Amino acid sequence: MISRTFRAETMIEALAQVQKDLGADALVVTARQIPGGEPWQVWRKPLVELVAVKLEPGEDAPRVTKDKENLSQSIKPDLSKKDPILKHTKITKEPLQGHVTTPAPDGEKNIGTGSTVEKSSAAIEEELETQKIGNGTSMEDSIEISGKKVRSQPAGEPRLDLLHQLSMDESLEGVRIVQVPAAKTRHDKPTPQKTEAALELSIPAPQQLENAWPELQRIFHHLLEQGVDSGLVKRVCQISADTLGAQTAMDPRKLEEHVRRQLEACIKVLPEAPRKEGQVICLVGPSGAGKTGFTAKLAVRYRRELQKKVTWVCADTVRTGGIAEARAFTEAINIPLQIAYSPQECAAIVDSLTGTDLVIVDTPAANPRNEESIVETGSLITSIPGRSTWLVIPATAKESDLVNTAAAFSAFKPGGLVVTKMDETNSFGAIYNLAMRTQIPLAYYCSGPRILDDLHPAAASRLVQSLFTERFGR
Repeated sequence: MISRTFRAETMIEALAQVQKDLGADALVVTARQIPGGEPWQVWRKPLVELVAVKLEPGEDAPRVTKDKENLSQSIKPDLSKKDPILKHTKITKEPLQGHVTTPAPDGEKNIGTGSTVEKSSAAIEEELETQKIGNGTSMEDSIEISGKKVRSQPAGEPRLDLLHQLSMDESLEGVRIVQVPAAKTRHDKPTPQKTEAALELSIPAPQQLENAWPELQRIFHHLLEQGVDSGLVKRVCQISADTLGAQTAMDPRKLEEHVRRQLEACIKVLPEAPRKEGQVICLVGPSGAGKTGFTAKLAVRYRRELQKKVTWVCADTVRTGGIAEARAFTEAINIPLQIAYSPQECAAIVDSLTGTDLVIVDTPAANPRNEESIVETGSLITSIPGRSTWLVIPATAKESDLVNTAAAFSAFKPGGLVVTKMDETNSFGAIYNLAMRTQIPLAYYCSGPRILDDLHPAAASRLVQSLFTERFGR
């Protein structure tokens, strides 16, 4: 089934759009009046919004079954009378399957074949009551347009809001309400204690976006699959559905660009600017996050590209091979290396460095679930006044682990977020959610092991683009 939303200034124009885009066999499901124009325009005029569907070959319109109470009350109004709203609406009654239709008595008018006759409201009410008592079969109202079924509802609760809108156009002579037997639900063993509402709740309905175009529905589900916060995705897509015009909504490129701009506005980015002399950056994070590799990449960038004096302070003395790895990097980059075995020694080294533009402190890995490990890291970085603390996290971690890590290091008030291993995943919703919820500015992205080429200054557009392409773009 193809579903689309059409908006126009009048009902006739909206119906013309339906016929042009979906053809003459399209079915109008709902019709309502909505505000038009941009949200800030006080003089905007109301618009008419239609939701139309087109059934694919072999597909039938859905039916709705309900209780059989107050069945006879639905036919009491004589809708066949001249009504300015229902001037083209007819109420007919089709025979139940398996029953023989009797010829129309005298005084009743045949319309077409002998199987469908037009009757007065009293006669229809009497016959329906007889059928209800005799065989327990309930009837329902089925709305048809040009012979195509649109929707069904119990005859006891007729809803004529759709017909009220459709019948305003005098060209819709094919609109009618047909009485058909309600669909039966087959059960091997009837269970009276189970209500219909309970049966409906047993099958969870897929999450949908109300009154959205098909392309916007696709973006909505894609972002949910990426793991982006569902509340944010629904709010962003709903704003797009309410503010964009039909022409823009049908253009996938423009629609995606509109959604991207909204997502980019929800996260912060730390601008890359030349650091003042003596700037100290302490890198903290869990084990395996890639702090040492990022330290080497950042040192190379400031040393070779920005022409800054950089000093590497290695406080990661507990990990096996940590000092040897740091020495290998500094010799290749040709920058000085200082080794600190205690918080006091680290503070003394930082104070002694003069004439250095940037000091990078590579701290030991801290376990977010180990309080003692967090305390040791805290004692190290708090001994350095005027520092900037950056949190280094891998893009491959689970969202729950990222949340726990950010909560554990929140006491250090991180001023930057570094995301590593961006090339090792195709799902970036967890990283986006962390940046959006914590509002920690993104500083850098790392997308590989190469020291010179795999470090990228953070940009909101690059992360949001990865949500749509499922691949980190350089």
